[in-house]
Amino acid sequence: MSFEEQVLQIGLAGYSRLPGLLTREECADARRELERIFSEEAELPGAPRGRYGQQAYNLMNKARVFERVYQLPPLLRLLRHFLGEDCVLSSVQAHLVLPGAPAQSLHRDGSQTGPFRPPAPADGDRALVSHALGFNVVFCIGDFTRENGATRLVPGSHRFPTRGIPREGPVPGETIVEAEQGAVLVFNIACWHGASEHRGSEPRYAVMTPWRRSWLRPEADLSRIVRPDVLERAGPEGRVIFGFASRPPTTDRWQWDAEQGRPKGGEE
Repeated sequence: MSFEEQVLQIGLAGYSRLPGLLTREECADARRELERIFSEEAELPGAPRGRYGQQAYNLMNKARVFERVYQLPPLLRLLRHFLGEDCVLSSVQAHLVLPGAPAQSLHRDGSQTGPFRPPAPADGDRALVSHALGFNVVFCIGDFTRENGATRLVPGSHRFPTRGIPREGPVPGETIVEAEQGAVLVFNIACWHGASEHRGSEPRYAVMTPWRRSWLRPEADLSRIVRPDVLERAGPEGRVIFGFASRPPTTDRWQWDAEQGRPKGGEE
């Protein structure tokens, strides 16, 4: 699918698949590292772990293989087309879904720090859907199938103007988006979506990189989390990707280096 076709599909349906962005070797490396990380973090107090899965965050600081997921030119080109050249990475996280996991309720992303938080009284039931404000990016570390809990999504729901989302039963037009190992699913965070039921026998691994417009609050302040060596390897674009260039001033405006996201002549 060409870039123009991907743009059209996202505009109409709210999502697109980009096949083969990660090699089989990179996926195998990512899975090994995720198994290590999940094992090391499983017993940490308050770790995001449940009966049917586990999550891990700030992966760029935990293994080199995850530094690649925010430096892929075809993906960056697509994200920047909708969110602007200064769009920011909101998180680098992984989800492990175990066999037997039930279907996740349909939802929109951005309910904690993004545009779909509880509304102000004057908003009524209106949703912010006139423009793309953020995207979620799902890296398929293994095949995503109807059997192992692949993402279910309602095409076109990113334009639905009200906040209410059906919680029970299938929605007309709902589809399960299958994808091969190494593919990436990109969708507007306003799309109604959720994991489908995992009826398979093997765990399903995914790495997710949400992105936001630069003026929206991200899920995590990665400019304060990213390690200096990781930032350096991201090259000149790293300060934009990790949100340094989007920091509000902490000094008088004339003393602030907006591009570097710090006081002029200052350190991090």
